[in-house]
Amino acid sequence: MPSETKPVPQVSIILIRETAEQMSGSGCCGRVAGDPCLTGSRDAFQEVRRQQEAFGILHRAVVEFFAEQQQRGELTIVTVDPRNQPYLIPKLLKDVWRYRPGWGKGLCSTLQFFSLPAVIVNGRILSRRGRLLDPDALCHAVNEILTVSKAQSLRQEYS
Repeated sequence: MPSETKPVPQVSIILIRETAEQMSGSGCCGRVAGDPCLTGSRDAFQEVRRQQEAFGILHRAVVEFFAEQQQRGELTIVTVDPRNQPYLIPKLLKDVWRYRPGWGKGLCSTLQFFSLPAVIVNGRILSRRGRLLDPDALCHAVNEILTVSKAQSLRQEYS
C-alpha cells in the first residue's frame, strides 16, 4: 500500500494569543475583577480582559469562516500560547521556510518581533497588538491569499 503524503496547506494561520497570566484569581472559579472587596470597585485587568475578548472574537470568526477550507486541507489554523516556545519557534521556522515571505518579514516572524496578541499568516506578521485587524478584515486578507495561492497552483498544474 503506497503511503499517502498529506498535501501542504495553501495557507497557514498562527494565532498567538495574549499571555493570560493574571496570577490573582483569574481561573475558572472567578476573577478578581468580580470581587469589589479585593479591587475596591475598580475594574481590575480591564485592558488585558478587553484584548482577550477581542482576540476570542477574531479567533471564532476565522475558524468559522474557513471551516470548509480546513476540512479540505487547504488551510490550517493553530492557536498558540506564547509561552509554548518549544512548539512556536519550530512552527514559525517551518512556515517561513515553506511559504518564503521574504527574508525581512521571515526574520521578524521567526525572531518574534511582534507584540501579543499576533496573527501570522504564511510566515508573515499580519496583525499584532496596536494593529489588530478586525475579524472581517482578517478574513478578507486570508481569503485573498487563499485565492492567489489557488490561482498559482492551477497555473503550475496546467503549464
